[in-house]
Amino acid sequence: MKKHLLIIMSLAWILFSCKPDPVVPTVITLSVTEITENSAKSGGEVTSDGGAEVTARGVCWSKNQKPTMNDFRTSDGSGIGLFNSNMSELEDSTTYYVRAYAVNSAGTTYGNEISFTTLAIDDDDDDENEILLPTILVLSVEDITENSAVSGGEVTSDGGAEVTARGVCWSTSQNPTIEDAFSNDGTGVGVYSSNISNLTSNTTYYVRAYATNSEGTAYSEELSFTTLEEIVLYPPTVITAQVTEIGQTTAVSGGEVTSDGGAEVTARGVCWSTSQNPTIEDAFSNDGTGVGAYLSNLTDLIDYTTYYVRAYATNSEGTAYGEEISFTTLDDGFINGYEYVDLGLPSGVKWATLNVGATAPTERGSVFAWGELEAKAEYIESNCTTYGLNFDISGNPEYDAARAQWGGTWRMPTREEYDELLNNCTWEWEVQNGVGGKKVTGPNGNFIFMPITGYQYGASYYMEDFGYYWTSTPVDSYDNLSFDFFFDMEYNLSIGWDDRCYGQPIRPVTD
Repeated sequence: MKKHLLIIMSLAWILFSCKPDPVVPTVITLSVTEITENSAKSGGEVTSDGGAEVTARGVCWSKNQKPTMNDFRTSDGSGIGLFNSNMSELEDSTTYYVRAYAVNSAGTTYGNEISFTTLAIDDDDDDENEILLPTILVLSVEDITENSAVSGGEVTSDGGAEVTARGVCWSTSQNPTIEDAFSNDGTGVGVYSSNISNLTSNTTYYVRAYATNSEGTAYSEELSFTTLEEIVLYPPTVITAQVTEIGQTTAVSGGEVTSDGGAEVTARGVCWSTSQNPTIEDAFSNDGTGVGAYLSNLTDLIDYTTYYVRAYATNSEGTAYGEEISFTTLDDGFINGYEYVDLGLPSGVKWATLNVGATAPTERGSVFAWGELEAKAEYIESNCTTYGLNFDISGNPEYDAARAQWGGTWRMPTREEYDELLNNCTWEWEVQNGVGGKKVTGPNGNFIFMPITGYQYGASYYMEDFGYYWTSTPVDSYDNLSFDFFFDMEYNLSIGWDDRCYGQPIRPVTD
């Protein structure tokens, strides 16, 4: 039991020893009112006891500045809060200085100093109408900004004549008067508020309240304050995030606001367009406010289209943009209703899944004489119309049957594009739906099927165990031109120019 008691006493001692030392109280001096020839009223407010009981409080006054408890004083109770004080046995027509005080175990503290002047004794009935200057107090300076502040005053006596003007005056020099900058805040006695304007940032000013009657202008004691340093604002800074999750009509991007420029970022997001340097006048997203990273969804895009995107951020100074990023939406795998496959070839060219005129990959489809746009019943030398051509016809609407039949960007493949297909793809014999042909697999694993076709001469088909496909490129070899493509993966360079009349299928390509 004794051991437990010792532990409890030790803990209590530790807690007591950790208690912070008290500091002196804080106290505010109230305005001086009811001024007569030999008395006045004031008081104060103890706003903090400093961590120890306030054992005495009141006001002290003297004809000299900074009065202390060694001068005249009142004793007005203890503790925190408001208190009233009566000052007596004053001399008439005399200026006094008064401060509230408060005492605790840490010491004595004083409030702000206020000055006042007692009234003159009227010893002669003839002096009953004597007029004096007003008496005026200045209020504290509050709401200080870079170029403005709020103060004011209290006219405690009109001096026996109407107060016709009152306000505050201010200057960067001490003891300002109404010859300097001043406000005009009404007439009469009482409290008023004053706006101090057109100030310079980061500058010390001096301010006094004033009141004017027929005897002249009276001024209060002086206060000083310093305006705030001017804050220079800039547009935000923002970084554009990479574009991801690219689809046919959607994508995801975003950004990061790395600085708000000194003002709140009220809008952020990305903007995009098919033209460079998009702005919020184009399509844009709205993705919150403030600094930091954010994600943005780009919607209502057009498939297989290149877009430009920039992050943006807006504050009161304007809208800033991040760096520009471009991307291309995916397409739907069809052009003008005809499907294609991207085999991952170096050129980027894409191959159709069907021959022109076919409805399935295993069908031969229509056959054409080289350079002619329509299929026909019989293919012979006398009805061939393109013997005089000696240039590549790929994409030429006058001679390219793929372009004429399918439209869009479809065209006949060139000799170089067949070379690329041969050299970059794997060719394997395969039978699909009872039809033999080559499965052509590209570097990316995608594939097309090219069936055996033969060729038509006259009204009959020949060599139907081979695949004959036109290229768009005439090849000069021994004064002969070759256009067909065999499944033994070689070009036929032995046929003569008159073989252009053969009917062969076309497998289109697109860029």
